[in-house]
Amino acid sequence: MSVKRIGIIYPNHDPSSPKNWSGTPHGLFGGLETIGLEVVPIPCVLPVWRQVPIKIRSKFSGLGYLIVDRSPGYVRSRTQKIAESIERAGHLDGIIAMGTDVFDLALATRRSDVPLATYDDGTFPLLLRYADSHLSRLGLPADVLDSWIALQRTACRRADVACVSTQWAKQSMIEDFDIPEARVPVVGMGHRPRSNMVHDRQFDVPNFLFVGVEWQRKNGAAVVAAFAKVREQIPNATLHVVGSHPPLDQPGVHGYGFLARENADSQRLLDQLFSNATAFVLPSLFDPSPIAYLEAASSGLPVIATTCGGAGHLLGDAAISVDPYDHEALVDAMLRLSDAKIARAMGTEALARSASSRWQDVARRIVDSLAQVKTTRSNDVSALMPRASFPAASAFS
Repeated sequence: MSVKRIGIIYPNHDPSSPKNWSGTPHGLFGGLETIGLEVVPIPCVLPVWRQVPIKIRSKFSGLGYLIVDRSPGYVRSRTQKIAESIERAGHLDGIIAMGTDVFDLALATRRSDVPLATYDDGTFPLLLRYADSHLSRLGLPADVLDSWIALQRTACRRADVACVSTQWAKQSMIEDFDIPEARVPVVGMGHRPRSNMVHDRQFDVPNFLFVGVEWQRKNGAAVVAAFAKVREQIPNATLHVVGSHPPLDQPGVHGYGFLARENADSQRLLDQLFSNATAFVLPSLFDPSPIAYLEAASSGLPVIATTCGGAGHLLGDAAISVDPYDHEALVDAMLRLSDAKIARAMGTEALARSASSRWQDVARRIVDSLAQVKTTRSNDVSALMPRASFPAASAFS
């Protein structure tokens, strides 16, 4: 059945902002529009009188912003505002929800029978199995984490389809949230192709590129250390570093700091760095689905990825995945991609693999899943039975 008008939920006053979740909702907005759909933002706009106390309480209670921000009262407030936004949106053929750990999706959609999809790159139980995931590093109390997990689990089980970026994430949805496999489609992660950077690239002199905002989690220091070993064998090799890095004064290493996604000049510089590079290296201590791998691959670069998380699933054999704690493995991978013939071949394969991972490709897969829900409902009388009831709107107050 036809899907023409899609709502996107993200718990922010502007769901389409490129600052949300590494630009993921922004990418989906663009992808949906590219395939010809009308995209309706479903925002969460908390009044000032609700926002200010979050900052005050987090400052003086000692609980921290993240805990206060996700406390029951604020979860209820966001849930109510999102429910109101859904009602104002008018007719929708489908809804895609993200950021479901800070509001109750089941309550927010209790009055809606619109086909519903969630989109995640992992579950919280899965992230907590990795000591270097952002969630584990927060060191939060177990009861706090349990409440966040409960919200995500409720959202994914409420949804008609719980879309995920990788098979790695899918397995956790099935095992940790007890969602039937058929309701967990792997739709991939999207990216802004840097195909304009594809050219007759010269691979003779190794020129490595590292792009990572979080220096520690992205394993920047290990990359710089490994590069020092590479340069002992290849004195004219270079390493270009983008992100929130410390001062870099090592021979052959050039730092550019953080280059904002929404800044045109910064992105032009980043495009040039991709154009000049011969390999992309980002062996993060943990990464669920890094968009940077796909951007690098779309420019024709071979990629050194991490084995920790779902990152290796994005490009498969078109990338070299290494244990981020294995210094020798990282050095070996960088030396391997210093071979012009190998780098060129793997870059060509990575480019081919990334071609089906544009945001419009991800958007189309999610929309196809929602369309299938509509078709199934129309053909199955039992699917038209009322959903499990949730508390009335007064429960928001």
